[in-house]
Amino acid sequence: MKIMMIDDERDCMESLAAALEPAGHQAVMFSSPADAVTQYAQGHYDVVITDMRMPRMTGIQVLRVIRQIDPEARVIIMTGYGDAETAIAAVNNGAYAFFGKPVNIVELIEVLERVGKEQEQIKLSKAEQERMAQEYQRLKKAHDEMIKLLDCTRSKKLEG
Repeated sequence: MKIMMIDDERDCMESLAAALEPAGHQAVMFSSPADAVTQYAQGHYDVVITDMRMPRMTGIQVLRVIRQIDPEARVIIMTGYGDAETAIAAVNNGAYAFFGKPVNIVELIEVLERVGKEQEQIKLSKAEQERMAQEYQRLKKAHDEMIKLLDCTRSKKLEG
């Protein structure tokens, strides 16, 4: 899974990335929330993990901007200042999950696995919709051909 990480504390971010790597996750790290948001608009990320308190932009602001770019984006907020008000604000703004620091790696990996399963279900659903659309077109074409054949047969009966 490709993960965008945003945190002004580089050591914290690198430790988290190193802990997620054995589970098969690739972290792309950003110290600047503004740079991360710009990059998000240009690339593909399965999930965003952002710190709450950073210079110039909060995790909630990052969440809002990313969800404007992609309403289905999965954004996880983490904070060293875990108060109920912050957690409520995160959830009310569409955060996928909320973690206090230090992050419980086992719980985070479970959340990431859930994201992966959801994304797989979405892919399967889209594939099924595409298959059904193709089948509809095939049946519509057969129906149209049948109507033409019936019209031709009726015309011949009226002439004969």
